[in-house]
Amino acid sequence: MEIITELNWVAIAVGTIFYCVFCGIWHRQFAFGKKWEEAMGFQRPENWKETNIYYIVPLVSCCVTTVVIAILLKLTIANSYNDALRLGILIGFGIATAVVFTTSVIPIMKKPLTFGAITGTAQALGIILLTLIIYAISN
Repeated sequence: MEIITELNWVAIAVGTIFYCVFCGIWHRQFAFGKKWEEAMGFQRPENWKETNIYYIVPLVSCCVTTVVIAILLKLTIANSYNDALRLGILIGFGIATAVVFTTSVIPIMKKPLTFGAITGTAQALGIILLTLIIYAISN
Protein backbone atom coordinates (compact mmCIF):
# COMPACT_ATOMS: atom_id res chain seq x y z
CA MET A 1 0.00 0.00 0.00
CA GLU A 2 1.89 3.00 -1.24
CA ILE A 3 -0.65 5.34 0.38
CA ILE A 4 1.04 4.62 3.73
CA THR A 5 4.17 6.42 2.55
CA GLU A 6 2.07 9.44 1.55
CA LEU A 7 0.62 9.95 5.03
CA ASN A 8 1.69 12.80 7.26
CA TRP A 9 3.06 10.92 10.26
CA VAL A 10 3.41 14.08 12.34
CA ALA A 11 -0.33 14.65 11.88
CA ILE A 12 -0.95 11.03 12.85
CA ALA A 13 1.18 11.34 16.01
CA VAL A 14 -0.52 14.60 17.04
CA GLY A 15 -3.95 13.19 16.19
CA THR A 16 -3.36 9.97 18.10
CA ILE A 17 -2.28 11.82 21.24
CA PHE A 18 -5.17 14.29 20.98
CA TYR A 19 -7.77 11.55 20.44
CA CYS A 20 -6.48 9.40 23.29
CA VAL A 21 -6.23 12.32 25.72
CA PHE A 22 -9.65 13.70 24.70
CA CYS A 23 -11.42 10.37 25.30
CA GLY A 24 -9.41 9.77 28.46
CA ILE A 25 -10.45 13.11 29.94
CA TRP A 26 -14.06 12.52 28.87
CA HIS A 27 -14.15 9.35 30.97
CA ARG A 28 -12.41 10.78 34.08
CA GLN A 29 -14.28 11.21 37.33
CA PHE A 30 -14.55 15.01 37.02
CA ALA A 31 -16.20 14.72 33.59
CA PHE A 32 -18.49 11.77 32.77
CA GLY A 33 -16.53 9.04 34.58
CA LYS A 34 -18.87 8.59 37.53
CA LYS A 35 -21.95 8.20 35.32
CA TRP A 36 -19.99 5.99 32.93
CA GLU A 37 -18.92 3.64 35.74
CA GLU A 38 -22.46 3.64 37.13
CA ALA A 39 -23.80 2.72 33.68
CA MET A 40 -21.48 -0.30 33.63
CA GLY A 41 -22.33 -1.25 37.19
CA PHE A 42 -18.68 -0.77 38.21
CA GLN A 43 -17.95 0.26 41.77
CA ARG A 44 -14.38 1.33 42.39
CA PRO A 45 -12.71 -0.62 45.18
CA GLU A 46 -11.20 1.57 47.89
CA ASN A 47 -7.61 1.29 46.62
CA TRP A 48 -8.42 1.19 42.88
CA LYS A 49 -5.46 1.82 40.62
CA GLU A 50 -5.54 1.68 36.85
CA THR A 51 -2.91 -0.60 35.39
CA ASN A 52 -0.98 0.01 32.18
CA ILE A 53 -3.54 -1.84 30.06
CA TYR A 54 -6.00 1.03 30.64
CA TYR A 55 -3.58 3.34 28.84
CA ILE A 56 -1.83 1.08 26.30
CA VAL A 57 -4.90 -0.46 24.67
CA PRO A 58 -6.68 2.88 24.11
CA LEU A 59 -3.46 4.44 22.79
CA VAL A 60 -2.95 1.64 20.26
CA SER A 61 -6.64 1.75 19.27
CA CYS A 62 -6.52 5.54 18.87
CA CYS A 63 -3.42 5.17 16.69
CA VAL A 64 -5.10 2.60 14.44
CA THR A 65 -8.19 4.82 14.11
CA THR A 66 -6.01 7.85 13.35
CA VAL A 67 -4.10 6.03 10.60
CA VAL A 68 -7.36 4.81 9.03
CA ILE A 69 -8.83 8.32 9.09
CA ALA A 70 -5.67 9.73 7.50
CA ILE A 71 -5.98 7.11 4.75
CA LEU A 72 -9.68 7.86 4.25
CA LEU A 73 -8.96 11.59 3.98
CA LYS A 74 -6.55 10.78 1.13
CA LEU A 75 -8.83 8.24 -0.57
CA THR A 76 -11.86 10.53 -0.46
CA ILE A 77 -9.74 13.41 -1.73
CA ALA A 78 -10.95 15.77 0.98
CA ASN A 79 -10.22 19.27 -0.35
CA SER A 80 -11.66 21.44 2.40
CA TYR A 81 -12.40 21.59 6.10
CA ASN A 82 -16.03 21.00 5.14
CA ASP A 83 -15.07 17.72 3.43
CA ALA A 84 -13.03 16.69 6.48
CA LEU A 85 -15.89 17.62 8.81
CA ARG A 86 -18.36 15.54 6.80
CA LEU A 87 -16.01 12.56 6.83
CA GLY A 88 -15.48 12.94 10.59
CA ILE A 89 -19.23 13.08 11.22
CA LEU A 90 -19.84 9.99 9.07
CA ILE A 91 -17.12 7.98 10.80
CA GLY A 92 -17.81 9.35 14.28
CA PHE A 93 -21.54 8.98 14.43
CA GLY A 94 -22.13 6.53 11.58
CA ILE A 95 -19.55 3.97 12.67
CA ALA A 96 -18.02 4.61 16.10
CA THR A 97 -21.20 5.59 17.95
CA ALA A 98 -23.15 2.79 16.27
CA VAL A 99 -20.54 0.22 17.32
CA VAL A 100 -20.47 1.55 20.89
CA PHE A 101 -24.25 1.36 21.22
CA THR A 102 -24.30 -2.14 19.74
CA THR A 103 -21.67 -3.41 22.18
CA SER A 104 -23.27 -1.60 25.13
CA VAL A 105 -26.22 -3.98 25.23
CA ILE A 106 -24.23 -6.85 26.73
CA PRO A 107 -26.17 -8.58 29.52
CA ILE A 108 -23.98 -7.31 32.38
CA MET A 109 -24.31 -3.63 31.40
CA LYS A 110 -26.54 -1.90 33.96
CA LYS A 111 -27.52 1.13 31.86
CA PRO A 112 -26.61 0.40 28.24
CA LEU A 113 -28.14 3.57 26.79
CA THR A 114 -26.29 5.77 29.28
CA PHE A 115 -23.05 3.94 28.55
CA GLY A 116 -23.67 4.25 24.81
CA ALA A 117 -24.45 7.95 25.07
CA ILE A 118 -21.35 8.75 27.13
CA THR A 119 -18.85 6.62 25.22
CA GLY A 120 -20.50 7.05 21.82
CA THR A 121 -20.45 10.83 22.15
CA ALA A 122 -16.80 10.78 23.23
CA GLN A 123 -15.89 8.67 20.21
CA ALA A 124 -17.92 10.73 17.76
CA LEU A 125 -16.61 14.10 18.95
CA GLY A 126 -13.07 12.77 19.27
CA ILE A 127 -13.15 11.41 15.73
CA ILE A 128 -14.65 14.58 14.28
CA LEU A 129 -11.98 16.75 15.93
CA LEU A 130 -9.28 14.22 15.05
CA THR A 131 -10.30 14.29 11.39
CA LEU A 132 -10.09 18.09 11.34
CA ILE A 133 -6.69 18.02 13.06
CA ILE A 134 -5.26 15.54 10.55
CA TYR A 135 -6.65 17.59 7.66
CA ALA A 136 -5.26 20.85 9.11
CA ILE A 137 -1.76 19.50 9.72
CA SER A 138 -1.60 17.55 6.46
CA ASN A 139 -2.60 20.47 4.22
